[in-house]
Amino acid sequence: MRLSHYLILGLLFVVMSSALMGVQVYDQRQSEITREGNHLLTQNKVAFSGTAEEARSLIDESLGHYSIYRDLDDGGTVRAVESDRLDLLDLPVYEGRSFRRGEQGAALVGAEVPIRNEDGTNFYDINGASYEVIGRLGRESRSLVASDVIIADRGLVEAADPDTGVTIDGPAMKQQAALLPSHKVKNADASVNRRASVDLVSQTIGAVVYVVVAVCAIFTGVLAGQFARQSFRVGFLVGRSPLRMVALAASSVFVAGVLSVAASLCAGELIFAEVQADFAMISIAPVPIAVMSFIAVLLIDFTEVRKWR
Repeated sequence: MRLSHYLILGLLFVVMSSALMGVQVYDQRQSEITREGNHLLTQNKVAFSGTAEEARSLIDESLGHYSIYRDLDDGGTVRAVESDRLDLLDLPVYEGRSFRRGEQGAALVGAEVPIRNEDGTNFYDINGASYEVIGRLGRESRSLVASDVIIADRGLVEAADPDTGVTIDGPAMKQQAALLPSHKVKNADASVNRRASVDLVSQTIGAVVYVVVAVCAIFTGVLAGQFARQSFRVGFLVGRSPLRMVALAASSVFVAGVLSVAASLCAGELIFAEVQADFAMISIAPVPIAVMSFIAVLLIDFTEVRKWR
């Protein structure tokens, strides 16, 4: 194939990976907006009128990670959280960083929360205890969670009063909530449920984009096959190994695709703050699809040209 052919294929790979990256950024932003509107909880949350220890004894951890929150004020803006996977809370943070796995004694605060600076380190004080501020909550400083505080402190959660209870949240909360006594469980309120219609639209948009990208990837492989067809036929007629030619051509298409996706991801990281390392796994998906389509085209062509000898 010529250089111009590789440039065309590279452009198609960039467009496809950018579309997939755009869907992931959109989903991330929608998730953050939902969390902001629900005081950093998801629509899967349940209120449990018991202690954190009681909840842990009833929940099946094999269903997935979960987090337990305890309100530290009457307004529900200051909470303590404990979880075996604090790094998976997926909280919107516009400055600093989120919690790391197993981290304790740290806090995430909104822009309007008063903090104390000591020797260049910010602290949030509550009930005589100080917590290092590691990040600022919200997609930006002016947000619905500007007054919210999340503290990583297992001890505070353990001290929950059975009368006030705790809030349990996680991606598999519907299944996990079924293991809790029904008279002690209260599901998410209606305001969160209304948000589900937006989530449905988001899923529909994502599904459409994935289907379109898959079709485009197949088309890209077919186009690459058309580009390589002439040289493949000539090589076959002069006695070159068909399998070797297919392998070399497929490798070149694969490399062109990987380089194009890598360039797209690098540009995405500079433009969008939401781009994460795991985005690469989805963004690179069109490459193997296109390569398989490309190989199929050449093998079909091989069955035709082998009759020429």
